[in-house]
Amino acid sequence: MAECGIILAGGFATRLRPLSYTKPKPLFPILGKPVLDWVIEKVAEVAEPVVSARYLSYVIRSHINARWGQRVRVVEEDRPLGDGGAVINAVRSLGVRGPIVVANGDVFTDLSVKRLWEFHRRAGAAVTIALIEVPQEEVGRFGIAVLDEGGRIRRFVEKPREPVGSNLANAGFYIFEPEAVREFPELNSGEVKIAKHIIPRLMEKFDIYGYVHRGLWFDIGTHADYLKANFAALDRCDVCSPEVPGAKIIPPVYIGEGATVGAGSVLGPYAVVGAGAKLGPHVRVRESVLMDGVVAEAGAYIHRSIVGEGAVLGRWTRLVEAVVADGVYVKDEVYVGRGAAVGPNREVEQDVKDGEILP
Repeated sequence: MAECGIILAGGFATRLRPLSYTKPKPLFPILGKPVLDWVIEKVAEVAEPVVSARYLSYVIRSHINARWGQRVRVVEEDRPLGDGGAVINAVRSLGVRGPIVVANGDVFTDLSVKRLWEFHRRAGAAVTIALIEVPQEEVGRFGIAVLDEGGRIRRFVEKPREPVGSNLANAGFYIFEPEAVREFPELNSGEVKIAKHIIPRLMEKFDIYGYVHRGLWFDIGTHADYLKANFAALDRCDVCSPEVPGAKIIPPVYIGEGATVGAGSVLGPYAVVGAGAKLGPHVRVRESVLMDGVVAEAGAYIHRSIVGEGAVLGRWTRLVEAVVADGVYVKDEVYVGRGAAVGPNREVEQDVKDGEILP
């Protein structure tokens, strides 16, 4: 097995603002469980997990201590290092000498790290990268690998601007043998990127293999992608058709522990209600994620929206394709429009126009 599994959880998550002002991206919940926990469970199949954190690292450390205790270590970055720099920092800090698994802490997937490890060992590879097929029109968003018939990566292009003959994207999971780790560059004043600085360097010396995962995979980097990840998880959920007396449930719907739903409310399809949430009577929620502790009072309507932890939506409020961050109070009868976003810990007394941003 690998000596350690380094989980990268240091990014700023700028595209998830305003939600990410108070919540680091790896702690965004998928069906009530932070995506970081999903990744830790995967990595723990073959290695002791180590989380590398920087942005809101104290929040991540607090969560790790409460949820995982001594089973998961946290290494904090003293400055932005890039994903490659974070790996180098963790390896050097911990004195790692054996093979390592590296995983992005903001990816929701059903990829089996155990199977990835078994493929890597069978191939006798120095480096293996997990790959996922993406639509051709999205190729420019990712690092793209071109494989030969034996599964070796012949070419790796980061965010190509022109077609490269492949739609196999970097899935954010890697295995590095010690001889590859020894070739990592030294940390300097700049950031080190895995795809830009480490992989090209290693391809000059080693055969790098690609493991193609054909299953669930989402980078939750945008509000839309975050919703899609939750909806995909709902589709595969075995306990997402709950019965709630007095309310109508249109599956799939996830309701967290301790949440309450008032009479006459209608939830679903594709509704996620976090733990401890309180929905009043005649609340309508569809294609939306409500995080832990959300309060939606009588007659609130939430469609294709994300509502942050502890937010309160007053009576007859309407959210349509909107984002409301942690701790917001939206007063009675206020409308938050399409593409609008409300920053954390605000009181909203007037309608928020379509596309308006309240930081």
